[in-house]
Amino acid sequence: MRGGGIVERAVVIQGSLQGTTDAVLFLPPAGTVESPYLSVGEHLPETLPALHCEMPGRGRLAGQEEPGSVTAAVDRWLDDITALLPHGRRLHLFGHSLGALSAYELVIRLEAHPRYTVRSLSVSGAREPGHVSRTAVAAAFAALQHTDGQGDGPDGTWLARDVRMRREHRVTHRPVRAPIALFSGADDPFARPADMAPWASFTTGPLLGTFTFPGGHDYYLSNRMAVAGILTDLADGRRGTLPASPST
Repeated sequence: MRGGGIVERAVVIQGSLQGTTDAVLFLPPAGTVESPYLSVGEHLPETLPALHCEMPGRGRLAGQEEPGSVTAAVDRWLDDITALLPHGRRLHLFGHSLGALSAYELVIRLEAHPRYTVRSLSVSGAREPGHVSRTAVAAAFAALQHTDGQGDGPDGTWLARDVRMRREHRVTHRPVRAPIALFSGADDPFARPADMAPWASFTTGPLLGTFTFPGGHDYYLSNRMAVAGILTDLADGRRGTLPASPST
C-alpha cells in the first residue's frame, strides 16, 4: 500500500523487539498471502519476538510489485529486515516449503554482510536446494487445496507462480555456517522425512536435530505449540548438543 510516499513493509513484527536479543524470522511457503505462522508465533515466549515475511503484490501489499524471482523476494525482505531490526540481534530462521529455499538464500546474504548473528536455520517440508521433483507442482497444489482459492491472482494462481520461481531459481550452492534443524510432517507427500537429510550438506555447522510431526505438508498448523517449543529451545541453545532425533 502506498500513501504519502510511504511504502508498507513486507515484514510484520509479532511481539516486542524492545529488550530482546533473539528473534525468529519466518519465511512464507508458496501461494500464501498473509503469514501462516502467526499462530505459531503466539506460542513463542515474550523474549522471542517473531518477524514474518510476506510476499509483495498480495493482500495488504497488493499495490506493490510482486517479485518475479526468489532472489528478488529475498532481497526485498532483507532490505525491510535491516530497516526494522537493530543490528547485533541473533536470528533464528524458519522456512517451510518454498520458504526453506528463501531462508537458505537469506542466510547466505546475512552471513556475507554480518549485521546479525544467524544462530539457527530451520528448514521444513522441502527438498534440498537444486532438487525439484517432477511431481513438485502437483504435490504443492494438493497440499494447499484447503486455501479455497485464496491463491488466485490476476495472472494465474500465486501458488503456480511461486512454484515456477522455485523451479527457475539458480541455487547459490554455497554452504552456510549456521547450524541447521530439519522439520517435516510424517505424511508429507512433497518432502518425506528421509528426503530432508541432504540439507545437512548445505552447512559447515552442526545438525541440530531432525524433527518429525504428525500430519502432512501443513503439519505446523496442527502442531503449533510443539513447533514453537522447538524453536524456543533452539534460541535457548537447548537443542545444539542433542543428536538428530527421528521424531518429536
